[in-house]
Amino acid sequence: MDRDTTITAITGLAEQLCDPHHHVERVRYWDKNRNEKHREWRTTQPGLLQQLHDAAVEPVQATADTGPRPTPGSRPPLALEALSTHAAICTHVHHWCWSLNLNPRNTVEGNLRALIGATGQLDDDDLTLLAVELRTWHRWASVATGWTAPLFAPHVPCPACHTTGQLRVNLTAQAAHCRACQATWASDDGSIYHLGAYIQAHTSRKAAA
Repeated sequence: MDRDTTITAITGLAEQLCDPHHHVERVRYWDKNRNEKHREWRTTQPGLLQQLHDAAVEPVQATADTGPRPTPGSRPPLALEALSTHAAICTHVHHWCWSLNLNPRNTVEGNLRALIGATGQLDDDDLTLLAVELRTWHRWASVATGWTAPLFAPHVPCPACHTTGQLRVNLTAQAAHCRACQATWASDDGSIYHLGAYIQAHTSRKAAA
């Protein structure tokens, strides 16, 4: 991957972590004459880091009410995992900013944007390392933002560190994360499918035993 392509990949991952995005979902329905039709459901989703913050600090119960903010409710059980993930990403981003002598900003999003603005001063090795770390942070956040729905937590050893009970799989995002060794799996490189096959094989062996 050449330098420009790496910077483009880094910028795209940072935008998904930091910036709101518009989501359009086509919803199928049938009219009174039983004709199939579609309507578009448009929502604005916050960046993954904001979703993590909301999951940890402002957890809510889903309601049918509309408005700028959801109705406060009980804290979901994965709030602590979201908080831990958010804190870990904050720490890694701050370390990068410190290593580049960048003035710290008030939010992790601000620090990450400052870091992206400084990519031009990185040599090729550091640029590649930052791309790898950003992809890891993105996967961590993608898994942890499954707090609104139960994550799949298979009771099998992690294939990377062999610790049992620490895998977290977000089936919607098609991403997974080991809480013990921080290994990640996702659909973009096909690794999530290998993990799925591993989990299925391990579960089948346990059932047959």
